Amino acid sequence: AQQKTKKEADPKRNPYAGLRKWQIKALKAEQRQDDVAKAAKAAAVAPKVAPAKNLPAPQSQKEKKLAKKEARLHLQQMRKHRALYEVKGAHRVLLVGEGNFSFARALCEVRGSGEGIYATGFDGEATLKRKYPDALEMRGKVEEMGGTTLLTVDATKLHKVREFRDAFRIISWNFPHLGAGEKDVEKNNEQHRKLLSFFFASALRCLDEQGLVHVAMKQGEPYKSWKIVQLAKAATDGALHLQGVVPFSLAAWPGYAHRRTRGFHERFSKQDSEELAKGAKVYIFGRDSNGEEELEED
Repeated sequence: AQQKTKKEADPKRNPYAGLRKWQIKALKAEQRQDDVAKAAKAAAVAPKVAPAKNLPAPQSQKEKKLAKKEARLHLQQMRKHRALYEVKGAHRVLLVGEGNFSFARALCEVRGSGEGIYATGFDGEATLKRKYPDALEMRGKVEEMGGTTLLTVDATKLHKVREFRDAFRIISWNFPHLGAGEKDVEKNNEQHRKLLSFFFASALRCLDEQGLVHVAMKQGEPYKSWKIVQLAKAATDGALHLQGVVPFSLAAWPGYAHRRTRGFHERFSKQDSEELAKGAKVYIFGRDSNGEEELEED
């Protein structure tokens, strides 16, 4: 009896030894049913994992290199744009044509101070409030940081303000536009050429000896047809020359929001800022003509 028990306990022993074929078949079928039941029970107890949705495909090495290259380019553009306002020594900066004064606020914050910054807008108090509801807050922040904000300043008649004459190291106008809604393309272009001509002539009289004029423009038409480089030279009898062109970087000025001359509109203003991200340039003009022949207007 003891010998028989040892044989049954032996794990290497064939469990079907001594059984007939029909008995072996029945035992195997029963075992399969047990295995299925155990698997079903385990599946019911296990936590359910939701299928992954919209997961980005892993980047290839080529895509990673392109992403890094693009990031470096954006950083380079940001540094170049900010460098335009990194001037050593005491100096003054005049911003004209400010809409909601968000660029002025951003400039003060990037520089850490509003000292020497004079931000001006064409509209009066009532019109400004109607067109740009956030302008009052922006102006307040500029002044809190030591800057100055002025209204009803005409960019084509800057020299009429006695204190402005020969006073500024930088005069900057971002995206000049009349906002008149002229449908005739050639008439619209002519009106803007005249606007910019008067601006350059007036701005020249307000620059100090080392002064520069910055004008930011969107790319493409109708802006290309305004011929800004030729205008600057012609309007100033050859005194102002193109010194350089850098990309306009939205990332360089956190909080800056482009606004149309006609005022803020929830539908259009967001699209305008997105347009700048697609491509805009800052043209820099000064009295020195060295190297101008190497620069071309796009």
